[in-house]
Amino acid sequence: MTTIAYRNGILAADTRVIIGGSTMGSINKIAKNFGGSLAGAGGNAGYNYAFIEWFRNGEEGIPPEAKVTDNALDRGVIFRVDGKIEVYEPDGKFMIKAPYYALGSGMDVALGAMFMGATAEQAVQAAIAHDNGTGGDVLVLKHH
Repeated sequence: MTTIAYRNGILAADTRVIIGGSTMGSINKIAKNFGGSLAGAGGNAGYNYAFIEWFRNGEEGIPPEAKVTDNALDRGVIFRVDGKIEVYEPDGKFMIKAPYYALGSGMDVALGAMFMGATAEQAVQAAIAHDNGTGGDVLVLKHH
């Protein structure tokens, strides 16, 4: 359960971790590398951690395997400085071009908010207010 939102070079995410049906703490779901690219991951906490570490460590080797479980759909995303968006899902990787992007249980709320002009941070705040799977603090990173 997660909400990650990206718009205009800014990436935002909540920090809530849910295990079973209970909130169990917080986790960092986003990162920035030395080249200025940004990444986020949602789904199971183990996938989230593995994807973020793979990204931070230079994306060497095969990316962590995204899975579909009863509780979550693993999904990672990288936002390149040049505007390219790379999405990693259980069926593989694909590229998209979009003015804004969101993933996770609060995705629909975040996309609706950004459609109406919200920033990425405001979109995650909207998801915290309206999605049971989104909560905690809002973390924000910028390309530069």
